[in-house]
Amino acid sequence: MSASESYGAFAYAYDQALGQRYFRAVRRLLSEVLQRYPAEGETHLDVACGTGLAIPFFEGRGFVSAGVDLSTIMLRVARSRASRLIAGDTRALPLRGTFSRITCLYDSLNHLLEPSDLALAFAEIARVMNDRSQFLFDMNHPEIYPEVWGMKEPFVDEGPDFHLEIATTYRRREKFGRALVTGWAIVRGERVVIRERHTQRCYERDEIIAALAAGGLVPVEEHEFDPWFEGRTVKLFFVCKKRT
Repeated sequence: MSASESYGAFAYAYDQALGQRYFRAVRRLLSEVLQRYPAEGETHLDVACGTGLAIPFFEGRGFVSAGVDLSTIMLRVARSRASRLIAGDTRALPLRGTFSRITCLYDSLNHLLEPSDLALAFAEIARVMNDRSQFLFDMNHPEIYPEVWGMKEPFVDEGPDFHLEIATTYRRREKFGRALVTGWAIVRGERVVIRERHTQRCYERDEIIAALAAGGLVPVEEHEFDPWFEGRTVKLFFVCKKRT
């Protein structure tokens, strides 16, 4: 089994277990923001687009939408939902021009492990914005790392064509959460074993605001929400504009 096969199986299993469920929750916030701030130019970029769930949502509202992700394996899964896909790093977007709405969802930015990288990503996003653009993104609420990532029991979900387990740990001193992802998924008719390790950084709210400022962005709105409906705040959701 190759690393790409394992990651491809993980991408599919995550999409089934958590990705679609999360997007059903966040689409309400996206709809409210789009209604509150109508876009003048209907172009959309989904940064770290993953399996591409946000793209049909925006295209269904009249946007010309594109996705960029560092993982070509994720983009392979996304091709079932989108046609305008580009391989690229959030910290060095391979794009010119500007977009009226930009999104970065699924706590993708928590995978940037240094505050300098987070600020660099924000600066790259600001580069493809004009003074009427908006950037909509989420990050994990800092409280969930000791509460959720520090839990002894793993997250488990399964369906007829996948089984997924995510065991997490959190070290408060270094602010790193680590996940061991195991299981299997059926990919192109074959049962592929999943074994992945992922690391995230816990960012406090003031660290996020500082990185936004360093990148030339200003928050317009901030929301706390619970995509899993478990009665606790899980995500911070920001609406930002470019600093003028």
